[in-house]
Amino acid sequence: MEESFSDDDLMSKDLTNTFIDQDVEYWAKYGSSLFPSVVINNSTFRGQMETQAVMNAICAGFLNPPKMCKKLLRDENIEHDLQIGVIYFDDGYHMRHIVGLCVVFTLALVCFLCFYRRYAKRQMKKTMDVQIESAVNHYISLSSRETDTELKHNGE
Repeated sequence: MEESFSDDDLMSKDLTNTFIDQDVEYWAKYGSSLFPSVVINNSTFRGQMETQAVMNAICAGFLNPPKMCKKLLRDENIEHDLQIGVIYFDDGYHMRHIVGLCVVFTLALVCFLCFYRRYAKRQMKKTMDVQIESAVNHYISLSSRETDTELKHNGE
């Protein structure tokens, strides 16, 4: 690394680094102001950053494409390969993912509602038990007062 600097004095104003200079030169020649970017055969890829589009650009850059690229570039096999998933790298969600998420969410909601209903029933039973106990105690208290009052009237 030290050999890549133009001068031993690292505080010099005229100090340059060959590694950095090469990177800057490469970026000036092939660089892109877009991030992320893909460089294929020393050309910045211009297009949507999707796996299928990048794969097409890579395959189109070969003089003698490999077997996988030959399959991709032959029109009659593209539909078949897309269906069996040989070449196409799908970045999106499938309908089964969405349906699965909906089913999981629905099951979670049903479980939550069942547990909440059970909790609410217990709370309601506790409240009712307290109210019934209070009413019974109040009735017993009134009943014992009436009995005491009758005994006082009869005893006098």
